[in-house]
Amino acid sequence: MIKDKQKLILYFVTQKISEEKFELSFPEILERKSIQREFEIAFNTQDSLAIEFLWMIPYKYYDKQFHYYMCKKLILENWHKEHESIALSFQFFYKDPDCIDTVVEAMHLHCEHWDEEDDRDPFVRKCAYILGDIRTEYAIQKLKELSLSSDPIIKEYSTYQLQRIGEI
Repeated sequence: MIKDKQKLILYFVTQKISEEKFELSFPEILERKSIQREFEIAFNTQDSLAIEFLWMIPYKYYDKQFHYYMCKKLILENWHKEHESIALSFQFFYKDPDCIDTVVEAMHLHCEHWDEEDDRDPFVRKCAYILGDIRTEYAIQKLKELSLSSDPIIKEYSTYQLQRIGEI
């Protein structure tokens, strides 16, 4: 379904068509379960283009809990290109201690399509900010562990977060 609706989604998010026309042309969008089904299909088939289009669909068409679920599943996968957007979601919308281990694991991710400096560096920086902003005892413990990493990018941003929150 998402494959058939790509042009429509683009027209909607770029405001070339109204919300009313979008919903009339894509009535399934009003059924929250359809987005969830589409996500599971795209995830299971590792369809990065479908994920990209699902990511464009405004939040009003699915609930916050489902978006969080998508973020937690996708952030650990290396076959799509939404890592930085997902990290931003964690950083600004989901300051939930439940995501700490997921974010720490994601910081060690290496994707073939990433340029180390242009892609991985900002992603790791955002992940470190997530932990610094959560600021629980466990998040601080993880930042301390990460500040000892042999990975210079992880070490730098984890150390910076510990300084920023007054832990070193």
